[in-house]
Amino acid sequence: MAIKFFDALIFDLDGTLIDSVPDVRANMNKVLVAGGRREVSIDDIKSAVGWGGRELVERSMIRAGKPGTPDEIDEQLAAFLASYAANPVEHTVIYPGVQEVLENLRGDGIAMGICTNKPTATAMPVLDATGLGQFFSVVSCGDVAKHKKPDGRHILDVIEQLNATAKSSAMIGDSETDIDAALDAGVKSVAVTFGYAHRPHHELGADAVIDHFFDLPQALKNVSGGR
Repeated sequence: MAIKFFDALIFDLDGTLIDSVPDVRANMNKVLVAGGRREVSIDDIKSAVGWGGRELVERSMIRAGKPGTPDEIDEQLAAFLASYAANPVEHTVIYPGVQEVLENLRGDGIAMGICTNKPTATAMPVLDATGLGQFFSVVSCGDVAKHKKPDGRHILDVIEQLNATAKSSAMIGDSETDIDAALDAGVKSVAVTFGYAHRPHHELGADAVIDHFFDLPQALKNVSGGR
């Protein structure tokens, strides 16, 4: 059954399609320990993700007991990206339903793109290793985008590359960064509850909230008005 309620769908990556925090933590801790700091917890990493690689490293260094200087942050960021790119999915899992739903969406001819603040150096290895990269014709990462989420222009740039319009597109994400960007871009949005939001999901302002990825097609139908 066709489920083409939008011409284009834009997805966040971490916390939306995959649970990557265990690998982010493992690689971050390697760098922190090598730099003389203590390890950070899963919760520490969850509270630090969503704004890009440099912000992740900076916040992790603080949570590990000592803020870093700009030069130290640069050094630890380079080390973290190299470690993560070499070990992208040792502990990462794809959320239930993601592959099946993406297959159906692709079968219905919907254009799909990734809009993530994750750096290119780690996003691409993760997409390749999980096999999810095959579903997306556009991948826009925070380190190369002219404007990154929560700036709506990040989403609009992906939509333009997909030859779609804001009116015919929707954003699917897990955090305030994603939904704020969707609101700024003027596109419909669906929030998933199994990711890394820092506020209650029903307070984010998404047009729909789902607990399971299998619920995405119905949510898209609902927010599109069934067009």
